[in-house]
Amino acid sequence: MFKHIYLHHERVTFTYTTEAKEICVWGVMEQELKLRPQVARGLRIFVLHPKGRVSVTQRKLMTTINSKNVFNIAVKGSFDDCQTLVKSMFSDHQFRTSINMSGVNSINWARIVVQIVYYFYSHFRLSEKNKKSVFSVPTGNFGDIYAGYVAYKMGLPISKLIIATNENDLLYKFLRTGIYKPSKVKFSISPSMDIQVASNFERLISSYYNNNSRKISELMKQLAIKGFYKISKNILRRIKNIFYSKSVNAKNTKKTIQLVYNYNNKILDPHSSVGLKALEDYYSGNSKKFENLFCLETAHPAKFGETIYKILKKNPTIPSEISKNLKKKEFYKVLPNNLNKIKNYINTNRLH
Repeated sequence: MFKHIYLHHERVTFTYTTEAKEICVWGVMEQELKLRPQVARGLRIFVLHPKGRVSVTQRKLMTTINSKNVFNIAVKGSFDDCQTLVKSMFSDHQFRTSINMSGVNSINWARIVVQIVYYFYSHFRLSEKNKKSVFSVPTGNFGDIYAGYVAYKMGLPISKLIIATNENDLLYKFLRTGIYKPSKVKFSISPSMDIQVASNFERLISSYYNNNSRKISELMKQLAIKGFYKISKNILRRIKNIFYSKSVNAKNTKKTIQLVYNYNNKILDPHSSVGLKALEDYYSGNSKKFENLFCLETAHPAKFGETIYKILKKNPTIPSEISKNLKKKEFYKVLPNNLNKIKNYINTNRLH
């Protein structure tokens, strides 16, 4: 998507969600080593992850890339801290333009566009005729499920989108009260969902307020000053027409992994387990409805081998592409949750 830019200009790209990080880093390596080295020459990728808050395998899939284009940063903080750092850099016009900054996770609309596709694919490939579809989506930053909402707005016959959350139940509470109030992050066995500030949720709220930028600015100002905002009962009712939410704790996440394995010898990763449990909860109250039921799996269980072993006393099969990276040397820099220090590190390592 960016390749025509890389040929003549430097571009600094950021990512800070675990799955996006791995895709972005490996994508650059493919460009650099196999396809068009001149394309990657002008690109620098800075990858932020919360130090000690991702699994060992997740971390090594990012940090074992030995490339002059890739800079991994372990931030002493949470995912939300990483997200705030990147947003702050985007908000700094002078800094953003000086490094030709971009992003590749769901902060970038292009990521949402790509994710819309598999909602259509799943429905038309697997749905029974004349049935509407229900999608349960393990949710952290609200990007994947927002893509489902866009698919719904485009006309895909979706009857419900299930926001499946772990103990970080910000959106579950929102659907009950209409109050969006982030709290302290709770670290869990499904770390990619350990988020209290769901960036893409602002996009959803904007759509329900007819993209009224003044109103959205007002809500965001309330969030910044008071620590929360509240939407009208009418808007909440309309949101609940299409969205449902369930918060799944660690106990039920583990139980679901065990039940699925006992049933068919399939191993779910913790995030997918949250999604399936939320779908089960929805179905228990809607079993008479004529609907197709989908649960989106979001990661390979091998990424969370330590957690899986504790639950099943069995290690998941590790794909060769993952296992070979577990033995490699890691390359990353530990930095504090400090915007100026992150900027200085970027400026030091960018093209000049």
